[in-house]
Amino acid sequence: MIHDVPILRSALLASTALLLLMQQSNTCDAFSATATKLSKPILLASEENSAVQFDTACVANPVVVPPDEFFDEWQCYYYGNNGAWNHGHKPFLPNGSSGLAVSNDGITWTKIAGSEKDGAVLSPSDSGWDSVHVGANEVFRVSENEMHMYYFGASDEEVSLGPMSFVGMCIRIGRAKSTDNGRTWKKDENFVLDYDDSEGFFASWPRIVRFEDGRPWEMTYHTFTSSMKWRVFGAESADQGNTWTRTGLLLEGDESEDAYDFKGVGTRAVIRRGEDLLMIHEGVSSDDVHRLGAAINKRGNSNEWTKLNNGKPILEPNQAPFGDWSNNCVGTPFLVDMPDGSLRLYHCGKKPGVEEKMAIGVIESKSGDFLPGSWTALP
Repeated sequence: MIHDVPILRSALLASTALLLLMQQSNTCDAFSATATKLSKPILLASEENSAVQFDTACVANPVVVPPDEFFDEWQCYYYGNNGAWNHGHKPFLPNGSSGLAVSNDGITWTKIAGSEKDGAVLSPSDSGWDSVHVGANEVFRVSENEMHMYYFGASDEEVSLGPMSFVGMCIRIGRAKSTDNGRTWKKDENFVLDYDDSEGFFASWPRIVRFEDGRPWEMTYHTFTSSMKWRVFGAESADQGNTWTRTGLLLEGDESEDAYDFKGVGTRAVIRRGEDLLMIHEGVSSDDVHRLGAAINKRGNSNEWTKLNNGKPILEPNQAPFGDWSNNCVGTPFLVDMPDGSLRLYHCGKKPGVEEKMAIGVIESKSGDFLPGSWTALP
């Protein structure tokens, strides 16, 4: 939910919810970083003369697939844009199309020029529910020959707020499949989860947890409400991701205006840790600073999530181990549980300034712990 348009303080009240959606990444406070080793970006926006052109304005939202029994490459799916969405609409999110980068170690990445427009591997459709923008959010291998991707997208439907109207807000969740190791993707004929007005403006940023013991698959996604709050909801699938049924509210911000997540909880990473589920998520404070917090689900298949670290953030922009390239904001977290017990946390970040471009980085916890003080720069 990192965004890239300045706050418009003079906006009419009827438009406030969307305008906050359009700008939060430029209002993050600064803290002083003291670590001697600070992180550096590992994936940058493309140069104007490169083979990949869809992401020349920004890259964000890393979705990392580690090596497995079938393929020894690391894959990172991400989204970005070149300053415009499909049909010429101006972005208020850092997505638009999605690309692929590959690596031998999960740290040094090479972008793959896809067959979609401007080198993307997933682009908006010519028409329909995802014709303005798309963003990859969950990718996994279901067999040696097939991969599935869950993504969000929006059409040119307009949302009217007071005297203003906006395109790209009616976000839904879809699925695509690949049979060539993620190089090309075929979308399902329709979305798999629609937005619900009772929850908020959209259904977005899906994360999937799969179970092999007959339990339903779990999806988390988030919304933005008319009361200007980010909230995380759930859905489950009893048929391995073909259809989804809503399970209700999972997590929201604290009611105290002093809380780091007073304005809500949005993008998140969710992984299995034994029978539990661990979530690292963005929290937005009353002054629009984006920090990362943690929550746990002790049974691995319920709506009961408990915030950790006494309801305080575990990571903050402009504090170690983040480098100054992400002083303005950190967000869109993605967790990889490594074979040696360590954790890698991939994320996006941005320097202050309208001209600065969002990039992707990674930090690690060698112990596998996720509380403050556990994280160090990688590499």
